[in-house]
Amino acid sequence: MYRFFGKSGLLVWVAIGTVIANIQVTKTVEVFGITATLGNILFASIYLATDILNDIYGRRTAKRAVWLGFASVIVMVLLMTISLSFKPAESDIAQQSMETLFGLVPRIALGSIIAYIIGQYFDVYIFNVIKKFFSSDKTFIIRAYGSTAVSSIFDTALFTLIAFYGLMPESVMMEIFLTTYLFKLLTTICNVPFGYLAKYIAKDVDDDGPAVH
Repeated sequence: MYRFFGKSGLLVWVAIGTVIANIQVTKTVEVFGITATLGNILFASIYLATDILNDIYGRRTAKRAVWLGFASVIVMVLLMTISLSFKPAESDIAQQSMETLFGLVPRIALGSIIAYIIGQYFDVYIFNVIKKFFSSDKTFIIRAYGSTAVSSIFDTALFTLIAFYGLMPESVMMEIFLTTYLFKLLTTICNVPFGYLAKYIAKDVDDDGPAVH
């Protein structure tokens, strides 16, 4: 996305990724016998996109991405809620499946939105604090991993509590919190090389604004 569309590509990815991740997270899976939610890889990629925007274009652009993701989820929830309110035709086969999937989305989206805003703002803030001490291109991994490691604690804890409290046993909620947090850390490690790649190709990107280093 960044290679072909520059800053706009990353902003679009934050919007698309946030919507898809909020749908995927309604599904729980077993990973090595432990309950986890889908959407972790996408959420980690959203953090990476925000970090790249923060590192190359500055804090203001990163915050813009955060609010763009927030607005995208709000629009998705509103439109799907309106869609479900229409009476289905007798021949309809999609209503029940849509109710099963998107009936959970408003509560999960509420948890995700609150966690997303707080987590992403923590991420942007911590990233800039770390950058004061580790500002070179080589130390991008420290900035990206450090900010994600700290902000994901708040993000994951808030989301798990709001989205699943009263729906699942506390032991399962704890499993979801731990696995989700660990997966975010692991996927961040895998994603960081793409951050370095983005910084490398930044000078060649046809962008709608100058890169700030």
